[in-house]
This record gives sequence, structure tokens and C-alpha cells, in this order.
Amino acid sequence: MQIIGLDIGTTSVCGICCDTHTGEIIETITLSNKAGITGTYAWEKLQDARVLVDTVKEITCMLLEKSQNVCSIGITGQMHGIVYLDEKGEPVSPLYTWQDGRGDQPYKEGKTYAEWLYEKTGYSLATGYGAVTHFYNVINGLVPDTANTFCTIHDLAAMVLSGAARPLLHPSDAASFGLYDLRMHQFDAEAIRKASMNPDFFPKVKDGYQMIGKTKEGIPVSVAIGDNQASVLGSVSDMENSILINVGTGSQISCVIKGVPEYCDMDCRPLVEGFYLLVGSSLCGGRAYAILERFLREVAILVTDSKVDSAYPAMNRVMEAYVTQKQPLVVDTKFSGTRLEPNRRGTISNVDIENLTMPNLCDGVMNGMVEELFELYRQMKPFLESTPIKMVGSGNGIRLNKQLAKRFSDIFNMPLAIPKHREEAAFGAAIFGFIALKGNSNIKEIQKLIQYIQ
Repeated sequence: MQIIGLDIGTTSVCGICCDTHTGEIIETITLSNKAGITGTYAWEKLQDARVLVDTVKEITCMLLEKSQNVCSIGITGQMHGIVYLDEKGEPVSPLYTWQDGRGDQPYKEGKTYAEWLYEKTGYSLATGYGAVTHFYNVINGLVPDTANTFCTIHDLAAMVLSGAARPLLHPSDAASFGLYDLRMHQFDAEAIRKASMNPDFFPKVKDGYQMIGKTKEGIPVSVAIGDNQASVLGSVSDMENSILINVGTGSQISCVIKGVPEYCDMDCRPLVEGFYLLVGSSLCGGRAYAILERFLREVAILVTDSKVDSAYPAMNRVMEAYVTQKQPLVVDTKFSGTRLEPNRRGTISNVDIENLTMPNLCDGVMNGMVEELFELYRQMKPFLESTPIKMVGSGNGIRLNKQLAKRFSDIFNMPLAIPKHREEAAFGAAIFGFIALKGNSNIKEIQKLIQYIQ
């Protein structure tokens, strides 16, 4: 049998078809995400939901043409963001993505929308979270008149593929919106009311594994799952003894735990029944190195008056020959702030008369990216039952930069394994869809299945 996994990313949309007996990825199709919309304000980060869904449909059709005996379809995508739906399940707004900055705009009492909502409800929230986005839109009269709920973009895609008229969310996506009670497995109606929002407007949640419907070809489609959770399922076979590092547009570190901690400043997310992820996120992530690459291209144009297509080859060459300096540059790569400190910015320090060079800048940025996640790991350790002994690296930031991968291994003092398949989230979505089809719910059985098809 074969299974399909789909991943709606921030910059691309990917689909894979995998053989359940050999674990071989038979077909991979990736298309650029061309759904970006220019907003009125620079902090608005919007995408055209219909364009994204059409891209998913196109990829699915292409995969089905090239595949045989497909038994299930799983889907994942960028978490936190929301799209409004009408009573027929049609999108009536753009996708407000996880990068949207409306929650950091000033509201009242000297607080931003996100800060005020946190103080009012007691839930730790940040800009880009669906509940914060919806709160801002409610206050400013931006919720479409015909809207009666909202969901993630991958929930919408699952609806369209299966013909469903209402979204049904997995806890992984529901929790990414905020105002979600992890212990009760539902949105906190009282907290929502405290913020003058209607809890009935929030989407319905289904714990565990669920098929939402079937395609017109009769193929079962599972409830969508968050891309962080999908990446874990698609990359980590020994979930209880491993940490997952993902470096892409942003970057994250994830560790699996049993149950919800009594008190924890870290982001705790549902994974599969009884298991959760502690997640630390760097908002800038892999973009830190891309920002440096852009800067070097601009310098090249200024000096040579000619365009350079990419500075990465030169950066890779100098880093392969790089020798650690006695006085290295120290780069704090929080260029986009943090979830708790959105106005914080990065720094370059320890500069002397010798070390302000391109190799040292590359070295400092890479170290800053790793150190930011390592600090988050140190904050996680008290909540882990045992010290992880394995590290799995995913995302193009690690795959395409051997020096960065080596630094993660050195600083964390763990061997770093990189999955053989590139599209970890799409692979994890395919696994989740197959689990839902089979009706498995025991974590040990899930791990056997993951090991079997990897």
C-alpha cells in the first residue's frame, strides 16, 4: 500500500507518496508558495488561502496520477495562523500567518494586544497565535460578517480534499492558537469570555486519531496535524530518548514528555495520546544566516558594482577552512525578538581591531543560532524524565550546512542524525494519516510503525 503526506509550508508546499512496506518515498512534488499578499502595514503577514488550497489540490492530483493503491492521505502545515470560514466551510479571509505582527501592536494600558490578552486570561500568548490574531480582529472590527469559525490552512485543505463542511481540529493545531486547556483537551471557554470573545466561534477539537472524510476517489483523509508534531513523527523513531532540532525559516528544539508539567514557561504542545512536546522556538532561526548572506551580496555589489547570485558558496568555502579564534565575534541572533520579548533585537559584540572579518561573522552567526537553541534546551532539562542521548536534525538549514550541523553536535555533546528523507513534516503527515486509518492509539505501537516504515 501507499500513503500520501502533504505539508503547507511558509515558503513552499510539498507532497510525498510513501510505500508502507519498504518506507521508500516513491514520489516527491514541491511547489513554491506563491500565495503572499501585501498588507496595508509592514507587520501584516498574509497569504491567499484559496491559492494555497488550489496548490494542495494540484499536488494531490499529480501524486495520485503517479501512485497506485493509495490507502490514506495525511496533511500538515504552518501552525498558529488562521483563516476565517463561513457556514459552508468556504474561506472568507486571507490566511493570517504565524509571522503576523498584529499582536505586538499597542492596545491599551501600555500593553500590546498579546500582553493584554495574557494578563486577562493567564495564558502565555504571542503575536501570530490564532487567538491573538482573532482578538485583534474582533477589537478592530476585522472579522468578516459572514465568518462563523476559523481554522488553520491545513485544516481547510483537509476539508476541501474530503468534502467536509466544518473544520475538526487535532489538539496539536488547537493548542497552537492559544487559550487551549491542555488538561481538559478543549478551548478554555471562560478565558475566551474574559477577553470578550465568543467561545462558540472557536473550532471543534477531536483528540486522538480521526478521519475527516474521503476524497472523490474514495481515499480516506485524516484530521490535519501541526507541522512541529508531524516533523517529530517523520524524523524521530526513539521519541522518548531524543531531541529534535529543526532549522528552517524559524528554528525549534523539541523534546517528548509524558503528561503536562505543573508549571513550565516553555511551550507545551500535544503530540499523541498522553505524550506532549516541550518546544523552544527561535523566531529568526535559519533566516539569521540568510540575512548575513544578503548582507554579503549587498557588500559585493557596493564594492564590485556587479551582482552576485549567491554568497553561500563563498561562505561555505571560508567556513570549511575556518580555525577557531581566540577572540571570536559573539553574535546574538535574536534578530526577530523572542516570543516573550518581541522587541528584543540581536547584537554583535566582542569586536576588536582584528576579528571583524567575513569568516568570523559567519562563525558568530552560526554559533548564535546554535546557542539560542541550546539555552532553550537548558530550560527544558528540569522537566525531562531522563537526559536525551540522541539528537535528530531536520530542515534545510541543517541539511545544507555541514558546519552548522557539526556545531550542534559539538555544543549539545550528542551525535546528530539527519533523516534520509528530506520532507520530514510531509512524511510525518503521511504516517499520522496511516495511523488514523489503522486506528492505532498506543505510543509503543506508533513507534513500531514509525520504525517499520522509516
